[in-house]
Amino acid sequence: MSRLAAKLGVLTAAAVLQFSAAGATEQPQLAHNPFARPPSRITAPVRPSVRTDGSTQEIDLRATLVASSNRLANVAGRILRPGDEVQGYTLIRVYENRAIFAREGSRLTIYVKPDLHKDDE
Repeated sequence: MSRLAAKLGVLTAAAVLQFSAAGATEQPQLAHNPFARPPSRITAPVRPSVRTDGSTQEIDLRATLVASSNRLANVAGRILRPGDEVQGYTLIRVYENRAIFAREGSRLTIYVKPDLHKDDE
């Protein structure tokens, strides 16, 4: 009985190797990488930021992060914390949809989201 069991074991192992080798060469190739980030399709215009004196300044505020004690702003790909400077302005405060900067007593509020049009509501 042990000879029979040994022969069955060898035959089973050979069959498994044969099927796994055949399956390894026949796997379909993926058309694209499922883990790659999709290209951005956002084409919304940048909303001009309004200073307290009524004039405007365009700073590329891409995103904000508000989490308990951490508040960050992404300005043109650069991650800023309150107190950091960009284009001569100091980041004062970060909110979910905007950031507030200051320079020489003037405050600048920059919004992440563009203005809504009548069609968007």
